[in-house]
Parts: sequence; C-alpha cells; structure tokens
Amino acid sequence: MNHPCSSLSLKNKWTLALAVGATLFASPAQSKDVLSETEAEFQERMQWFTDAQFGLFIHYGVYSNLGGEWKGESVPRYAEWIQRWGQIPSEEYYPLAADFRPDELDADLWVRTAKEAGMKYMVITTKHHEGFCLWDSAVTEYDLGEATDFDRDILGELKAACEKYGLKFGTYYSIIDWHHPSQRVELATNQPPMYDKDGYVTYMKAQLKELIDRYDPAIMWFDGDWVKWWTMEDGLDLYRYLRELSPDMVINNRVAKRAQFKKDFGTPENSTPGGALDHVWEACWTVNHSWGYKKSDTTWKSIDVLIQKQIDINAKGGNLLLNVGPYADGAWPEASTELLEQMGEWNRKHREAVYDSEFVMVPEQSFGTMAQKKGSTEKKGELFAYVFDWPEDGKLKIQNLSFGKVKATTYQGRGLAAKAGGNDLEIDLSKAKPESSATVIRLKYSGGMKAHEQVIDLGLKGDELILEAGNAEVTGRKLVLVNKKYVSGWLDAEDRVSWTLNVPAPGKYLVKALYANDVDGSPVSVTVGDQTLSGKIEASGSKNQYQLTELGHMELNQVGATNCSISFDRPSGKRILRFKTLIFVPVEE
Repeated sequence: MNHPCSSLSLKNKWTLALAVGATLFASPAQSKDVLSETEAEFQERMQWFTDAQFGLFIHYGVYSNLGGEWKGESVPRYAEWIQRWGQIPSEEYYPLAADFRPDELDADLWVRTAKEAGMKYMVITTKHHEGFCLWDSAVTEYDLGEATDFDRDILGELKAACEKYGLKFGTYYSIIDWHHPSQRVELATNQPPMYDKDGYVTYMKAQLKELIDRYDPAIMWFDGDWVKWWTMEDGLDLYRYLRELSPDMVINNRVAKRAQFKKDFGTPENSTPGGALDHVWEACWTVNHSWGYKKSDTTWKSIDVLIQKQIDINAKGGNLLLNVGPYADGAWPEASTELLEQMGEWNRKHREAVYDSEFVMVPEQSFGTMAQKKGSTEKKGELFAYVFDWPEDGKLKIQNLSFGKVKATTYQGRGLAAKAGGNDLEIDLSKAKPESSATVIRLKYSGGMKAHEQVIDLGLKGDELILEAGNAEVTGRKLVLVNKKYVSGWLDAEDRVSWTLNVPAPGKYLVKALYANDVDGSPVSVTVGDQTLSGKIEASGSKNQYQLTELGHMELNQVGATNCSISFDRPSGKRILRFKTLIFVPVEE
C-alpha cells in the first residue's frame, strides 16, 4: 500500500511530498540548503521503505532490568521512563547497568519471528533517554562494554540476522541523554536545561558515526526532539551530517522538530492519522501499552486490533512499526511472540491484499476500510474491501461509491452477487465466510468509479493526536455511536465520550473538534487528566455537513497514557449534533 495523494485514484505518490521539497521542510530556503537529491533520487532511496508496510520496534535497555518497578513499587506510565518518573537518583540508577545481561537474546529467533510475521525491517533502541548504549562506544563507559561484564556485540548479531533473513536493520537514538553531564536526570523536567550543548552535540555525532561505521543501519530513528534547546537548525545540521556519512540511509523526521520537518518520513506515535498524509509516514504502536518491558502491563492488544490496525495504517499509505519490549535477559514475553505469529499467519494468507495494494481516496466505510490493487486507475482496476465487522444480514454495503461495471468475489476468487442501489453497492455474502480479524472482498471494476460523498480534508501533518468517535467509550442516556462514524443523541452536559490519550511528547497542543451542528453557541468541554478546556462551537449548516473548529490550547506535560473526554451542553429542543473526531495538534513555540 503505497503513499497517497489527494485524488480518487492514486496519482504519482511522490508528487505532493516531493515537489521542490516544499512539504518536507519548514521553508523552501531550508529545503534547498539540506536537500540535494532530486525527486527521482528520493523515490529510489525510499522505495524499499514505502514497499515495506510493516516493521519491528524494540525498546531495550537498563530500564528492562526494573520492569517498571522501583523498590517494590510499580512506577506509573512508560517503563523506559522509570528513571525520570520514579525520581531515581543517578548514583542509584547508574550501577544497575552492571546487572544488564542479555544472555537469552537470540538474534536469529528475534529476526526470524519478525520475518514470519511479515515484517520487512527492524529498529532497536541503541540509546534511549537513560543514555545507556547497547554497543561498546569509545566516547562513554556507560555502555555494553565497560558498564557490564557481558561480552557480546548484540547489535552486530541482530544486523547479521537481518542480513540472513532479508530485513533492513535500523537504530534508534535519543537526542535526550540523562546520563550525560549536560542533562543529568535530576534536572530532567519535561524541558530539561542544557549546560554544554556544543560538547553534547560533538558527543552525539561521534556515537552516531560509530553506529554507521560499525553497523551500517538502513534507518536512523531519532526521538526527544521536543526539548527546547534542540532547534530546527540543530536538526538540519545533524541530518546533513548523517546523510554525508551514509547517503542511502533513511532518517525519521524527529532528527529536527517533528511538527515542522517531515523528511525522510513522519512518525505518528500511538496514533493513526484520520486520513492520508502528503508525505511518507510510519505509525508506531506497541503490542501492549508500555514500550519497555513492564511487569504490571498485561494489557495486550487483541489480534483483531493489531491486524485491523496494520490494515488501516497501510490503507492510508503508511507503515506500521510494532513494538516489543523484551525481558531483561533478552527473551520475549510469550504473548508478544504469539501475537506476531498470528499476524504472520494472516499476512501470508492475504499477501496480495497486503503487499500489492495501495492507498485510494474513497468515502469512509462503516464495515472497515478499502485499498486498491497496484496499477489500478479511476477507469479500471481492482479494490480490496477489508471487512472488520461482518454484516448481520449478510449484505455488505459499499457506500457512496459507484462503478461502470463491477464483479465481486471472495479473496480466493469465488463469485458474489452484487447490485447497485442509488449511489451504493450491495454485495451478497451468502457464499462467503467471515475470517478471523478481517475478511477481504475483491471488487474488479471497469468503466470508471465515482465517489458520491465528499472526503473531509483535515489538513493532517501526521504528528496530531487523533481520537475518533468509533474508538470511544460512550456515556449518556441516549448517546449512541452510529455506524462507528459519529456519536449522536446528546442531551446534557453529563453526556460524554471518553478515551485513553497517549501523549508521546510534552508540550502545547491546539485542540480541534470535527462535528456537524445546527445551532450556534453550544458549550463544549474537553478534559485531559485534571485540566479542562471550555469553549463554544458554531453551527456547521446541516447534519451531513461537518466542520473542523479550533477549541483552544492545552499544555500536555505528562508523557504516556491519561484520560480524555469531550462533552457538549445542548440547548433545549430537538437539535442536531454529531460528534466525529477530537484532534490535538502539537504547537511549536
């Protein structure tokens, strides 16, 4: 499923993302300074990544020893942040590295499991915020060389296993470093100060050069760009430096400021965009909640959720980077392995619908999502309909989409009766059987296809936190979720929809709501944790005319999961209000 542009049929996927490099940078001047490659050269360098669809993320470090607990108590939020959230003094945290021994790390098993799951690349945290390095670095003793008596090159083992099984090898590197004297953890608030920036940048560049010289990673994956002392200019300088060292390497946008910089690819975290983006992107999620191993975290996602998430992300033109947090000794939790094995089984059975499909701009469907077979056009081709919710009456309705001629079959090719009705297409599924997680139906068409519903452009960049009505918990006397698209039936201010909001980086966010409303001045409240944003929404025109409105700004300074809800205080009388989406847009200050 390749990357999209905004038309019914897929045009050249690079047109929007690469034209003069304008959408990849904060300004055209910056793009000319950094980008020397042509559109064709960028396409060639990124082709393997855009074809990959699915990758493995590994969070592994000293924090894995603790498993989210400190002195017998579970520390809230992500396990890899335990040094910060547990307020562990440096003199107590640093010695823990001596006990870091990945004796059970089987690189061949890790990569073989990823291969069998259908993954095409992997990324491992070579240095997370704690500053511990998973290789023997010449510029620090806080690494797998001096800080422990463990004597294996685990990155070299993983690189070799990736070469054996045909996966690309990638390295994660945090811009933040709580071990370095410039940013000790005792000073690590959400915006830690910097005491020796030049010295630290020199340190970073030396370590990044080591990683490139020793392991030749296909991907360099950065994080921690939200700190104020790291500027856009710093990121562009580092990007340029790395591209000089490794011209073919793919680098994520967090090397600079993620809200502005989209090269080489965007990185929504624990969030899937509500629509297609105009640049290459990859959404990272976890198999449970925490990124690093956490003993108390047993909130494993179901196989249905994971497979449908992969399909949804791929259908919107992105890759899924799915995270596993190994035990301290390097073995994987059994549930992680089982989930990847089940994903692999589905991907093997539906290989064409996974790897030979691409984004297509069609109206939203209540049953699941859709993509088109590569090479299809607006006039002739094939669509894949991914059915997440099997219709109770056995009739699959393709809404607001019509064709000149169309033939419906099961994924295996068995014919299904189909008839047009108005602007919809109804498919009789009596000769098909529902499959676990998702059922794929083929639609081969000719004579053109036409959309009869406007697709809402949310102007997404990929770093927004998006909460859809279809994923919410609904609380209210007559509040209902309709077709998994919107919530209707609002009566009073006690009615609300709620989610768990995962905040990837602290900072200021602009809050927006997508709704249809027929009356001006309806009060609205958005609550995140212990803070509430209040405002009013205006009329959109009709029940079918949606409007995206800015509600105001909120400071979200707790990285990790927190409760979030939205409520409306409706005027008396029969009024129309349909709520669809809540969006948090990061604001660069």
